[in-house]
Amino acid sequence: MLKTRPPSTEPAARSADPTFAFDYEDPRTVEGRGALRADTQDLAALRLERCLVALRGVSGRLLEIGCGAGRNLRAFAHYRPDLTLQGVDISRVALEEAAAAGGPIVYRLGDALHLPYPDASFDIVVLFDVLEHVPDVGRAVAEIARVLRPGGTFHGFVPCEGNRRTLFALLRHSRRWPIHRWKRDHIGHIQILTTRQMHGILEAHGLIVRDITYSFHLLGQIHDIVDYWRREQLAGGHARHPLARAGVKLVSRAVFYPTWRLAYHEDKRRLRDPRAIGVHLTAV
Repeated sequence: MLKTRPPSTEPAARSADPTFAFDYEDPRTVEGRGALRADTQDLAALRLERCLVALRGVSGRLLEIGCGAGRNLRAFAHYRPDLTLQGVDISRVALEEAAAAGGPIVYRLGDALHLPYPDASFDIVVLFDVLEHVPDVGRAVAEIARVLRPGGTFHGFVPCEGNRRTLFALLRHSRRWPIHRWKRDHIGHIQILTTRQMHGILEAHGLIVRDITYSFHLLGQIHDIVDYWRREQLAGGHARHPLARAGVKLVSRAVFYPTWRLAYHEDKRRLRDPRAIGVHLTAV
């Protein structure tokens, strides 16, 4: 039976631009390259750590939606060799890279809104940085619920960049630092979600939320904003002179390296503090 909760006073998950076209076959957009380990004390490791904790005591068949080039699945193969691993992604280019990297993993081409699997196919479904890209979050969550067996476990990391009391909220209408537009243009974020909306959407489709933790607090948000400022300056033609481009790179690196690791320690201390844009949800 579904839990009941008071109706949300917030609007439904809204898209910044549902018709925005983003090229997932461009090799420059492929995520999930390289290796991932849980002991590097950075924001990527934090996501893996929290997922591994959520999956303790759970076994069987695991599906990662939006697996990209397979980095997370290769990490699961290392830490959880007992699991049967499959990955699905919309990008052929990414899946070719994933297959070339090897590992005991089966990859398939597919859309998060139309998963190419029968009902109740998996004991575990995970995703990282996916739902902010899809035009219909509810449909994607319905597909997750469909392919999970009864009693199965879902764990996801979802950027909830509409959360209040964050730098992203302060910059919602900024012309000087339009972080929401930058993230749409450079990596295809078309949804501006909140934690409350995600909780409601999951439970509306039969997924009972068991745990929520947070990341990307102040330092992580600063890292994100400077990252996309750099991308905009270098790709948008704002920094054309070689000295200007060099200055942009120097400033961004000066911020990147400390914040990527310091944010990890901030998030470890503030894992229950909702003043963040990174949300880790576990549901059954």
